[in-house]
Amino acid sequence: MRWTQRLFRRARTERQLDAELRFHLEQQIADYVASGMSPEEAQRRARLEFGGLDQVKEECRDVGAARFVETLIQDLRFGLRQLRRNPGFAAVAVITLALAIGANTAIFSVIDAVMLRMLPASNPGELMQVKTRDPRWPAEASPVFTTPLWEQLRNRQDVFSGVFAWGEDKFNLSQGGAVHLVNGIWVSGGFFRTLGLHPAAGRLITPSDDRRGCPAVAVLSYGFWQEHFGGAQSAIGSTISLSSHPFEVIGVAPRGFYGMNVGRNFGVAAPICTTVLFDGKESRLVDRSWWWLSVVGRIKPWISAAQATARLKVLSSGIFIAALPENWSSDLQKGFVKQTMLAVPAATGVSGLRREFKEPLNLLMAVVGLVLLIACANIASLMLARGAARHREIAVRQALGANRMRLVRQLLTECMLLSAGGALLGIVFAHWGAALLVRVISTTQNVVFLRPSLDGRVLGFTAAIAVLSSFLFGLLPAFRSTSLSLTTAMKGGEPFRTAHPARSRSRKRILAVQLALSLVLLVTAGLLLRSFSNLATLNLGFDQHNVLLIGTDLGVAKVPPDKQLSTYQEIGERLRALPGVVSVGRSKLTPISGTFWNNTIHTRWSDRLNGDAALAWLNYISPGYISTLRMTLMAGRNFNEDDTKAAPPVAIINQTLARRFFPHLNAMGRTLQVGVGSSGKLGPRIVVVGIVRDAKYGSVREETHPTAFFPAAQISMYTDQDSFELRTAV
Repeated sequence: MRWTQRLFRRARTERQLDAELRFHLEQQIADYVASGMSPEEAQRRARLEFGGLDQVKEECRDVGAARFVETLIQDLRFGLRQLRRNPGFAAVAVITLALAIGANTAIFSVIDAVMLRMLPASNPGELMQVKTRDPRWPAEASPVFTTPLWEQLRNRQDVFSGVFAWGEDKFNLSQGGAVHLVNGIWVSGGFFRTLGLHPAAGRLITPSDDRRGCPAVAVLSYGFWQEHFGGAQSAIGSTISLSSHPFEVIGVAPRGFYGMNVGRNFGVAAPICTTVLFDGKESRLVDRSWWWLSVVGRIKPWISAAQATARLKVLSSGIFIAALPENWSSDLQKGFVKQTMLAVPAATGVSGLRREFKEPLNLLMAVVGLVLLIACANIASLMLARGAARHREIAVRQALGANRMRLVRQLLTECMLLSAGGALLGIVFAHWGAALLVRVISTTQNVVFLRPSLDGRVLGFTAAIAVLSSFLFGLLPAFRSTSLSLTTAMKGGEPFRTAHPARSRSRKRILAVQLALSLVLLVTAGLLLRSFSNLATLNLGFDQHNVLLIGTDLGVAKVPPDKQLSTYQEIGERLRALPGVVSVGRSKLTPISGTFWNNTIHTRWSDRLNGDAALAWLNYISPGYISTLRMTLMAGRNFNEDDTKAAPPVAIINQTLARRFFPHLNAMGRTLQVGVGSSGKLGPRIVVVGIVRDAKYGSVREETHPTAFFPAAQISMYTDQDSFELRTAV
């Protein structure tokens, strides 16, 4: 008899069981009668051997899974009635668990989105990212390639069934006026095919679309298609403007695919070959020093990751020699050809976000784990008190024949109900908490795109946490509550078998655990607050308050290079005339933006410096930049309107650069030279006219870099996208 029939067809099952038992009894009576007994004697003998029908029925019901399920349902009903009788206790326990379980679920859902979630591709476990490794820094591997290096790898490799490359960019959708930027990616022809993706509409980019002289075509992401075209089929074949260049829309990427970079989504994808429309004379397609592509391949089924890396290492020499930058110095060329390639798993995509937030997320996970343990200790104390109040009920149930393990299971079922309620409410808190956490790690300049979702892995984690929590706070109180002296309990005396010192020890242990965990959590919170306070009060070297950043893109306005300087100056004058504006500065890079520009610096006193020690961080600024950010000029002068391209080149340096490149000297009036690209050649001599106090360059946490500033009017090649800094009075 199947246990499901017993469970869901109880009346019919009982009738079948009764009929079956009576058949066996009657058969036994018939056998005795056939052996010569009288009917009365046979019936008496059979009943004695067979036992009572009700007793046998109970034994049959106890066999198999049906009895367990029936008992579980009974325990759940009884547990719900008990919790309904104590709504205050139930509410406190459920809310406490909901906050603790919800916090754990929220952090885990973000960890899942950043580090664990597989790409929505066909067999993502077969994807491997190709990186380069310099023997001088064996512990580090670079994920970026030049176009010639990528093409050599694509043509020579034999370990991948498919390989593709992509690079990230931003496209301006407007054809004039305000800039409307969208995240874009340049993809090779095998990008979508290797990932095993199918279009939501139209077709995707193929190898025939990615060749020299290719037509300008584009594929939209599903979200972009819905937002800008309303999901209309008429979008296929239409034209979209990308930074003032018309592109034909040929298809839409599948829903749920946001790109290879976790934390960043794309709106438009275009073939790598169309970058010539944007680059002009210096095309990244032929530039052997333009590092911008990432490479991923689908490994062949019969090749392991170790074998792939070994084969790539063998191929590396020929690939790097074929893609050697010809304008580099001989030393740099020697280092370039010594590099090797390796393959690493890419099933979860690639992400700089993963490296940046791995440790903070793990720390948060540990902290909310402590919160959960403290919550369990608190509820365990409540359960002990509740068990003491229920001693008479438990004593009566034991006196009626219930064994101790049966009562423990009943009490644990009540704990399971509390955990289930806390988990369900915690899922709601987790949804809000995960969204809040994503907003916290996002910035205006670096918007993080993450979709923490309650998928099977997250819900499984929540269920596991709920079950574990119920045992943590329920097991000890359950055994403690069922350790009774029945005689004393029925008389209304001290119910527990153990003496007072032993009984109080369990409560003291729970209290000690609570205090220990709370102390650890308090110290951790104090350290985090102290770190936050130090960062918030850190002297950045400039005053960031009341400063508004404004980005520009003269390329969209099609301003010719010879007019860009005058256009920037005119924009600065108009901004300076706005009410409430105190001062205006302009720069190529803004501080604490996460971007950087560095190159080697040479002076007569720094010949011993080489490699990273000879690097300096650079920036082009206007005369109003230093005063707008209220940087402290330690010596010399600021830039002025006379520092034009026709005037001698000048620079302002920070204290760190002065100490490193002009040791034990006054740097004022001395000269320095900046390396030209990677050729090893040096540019013209530049006179140091000022020294400013050290300031942060790319991030708050970085060490202070040697930094040099140059007049924006003396830049050899103007840029389309400078930034203005406005200090306001409000």
